[in-house]
Amino acid sequence: MNLSHVERYFADFLSAIESGEEIPLYGNKYPLKLSSNLFIIGTVNVDETTYMFSPKVLDRANTIEFDTVSAWDYMSLKEEYDDFKGDIDYLQSPLEGSDISKLNIDDLKEILSEITCGNDCLWEILAKELTELQEILKISGFDFGFRVINEILRFMMVAWRYENSPGEWDNWERYFDAQIKQKILPKLHGSEKAIGAVLTKLFNTCLEERNNNENPKNFEISKENCRYYTSALKLKDMAKVLSDQRYVSFIN
Repeated sequence: MNLSHVERYFADFLSAIESGEEIPLYGNKYPLKLSSNLFIIGTVNVDETTYMFSPKVLDRANTIEFDTVSAWDYMSLKEEYDDFKGDIDYLQSPLEGSDISKLNIDDLKEILSEITCGNDCLWEILAKELTELQEILKISGFDFGFRVINEILRFMMVAWRYENSPGEWDNWERYFDAQIKQKILPKLHGSEKAIGAVLTKLFNTCLEERNNNENPKNFEISKENCRYYTSALKLKDMAKVLSDQRYVSFIN
């Protein structure tokens, strides 16, 4: 994917994935129909030749960033794994959750409204969080619409099922954190004047104490003081690059 803009050779696939329509093939009278059990994964090596994806791609994908492993950990064969507490078999059988892709907003509301998180239902919490993120991004013109919202809600459904569909779900923030980093932050790019204030507002939204207007460059991040830990780390890194170079995107 480094050799050409993915939008140039993958545009028909992006449209067909969403619409379900067939793809006409050049010089072939038989169009291509994408199967519902087809999953497309692409990898990109980030260097000085890498172009950031367009909103059309980002809105239809989850951008997963793999950090570089330290030389010491790699050479000492040190490996760290998350403590998986959910249904591993569900994760290893991706077709198990294929029905979720067909759920519309009414279906999602009906299910997510039945899940409680403290004193509120998950649907209300997600609506408030997404609205706040949306309002912040509007400041610099990086708003997101129904497509991104639907995909985030479906991701939360998959995560809920992975954790064995609890009626009271106290671990939802971990998965919403992943969606902020994978679906929302990749859209950000610009100069300090254009997105400096937005990065700061987003960073504070990721903290437990949201109203202190903390400077992301100087704030000491821990899992205890963050609501969305991995997103806060990424925003802090982006704020440092923005301060040093006066421009930043998700991949630099």
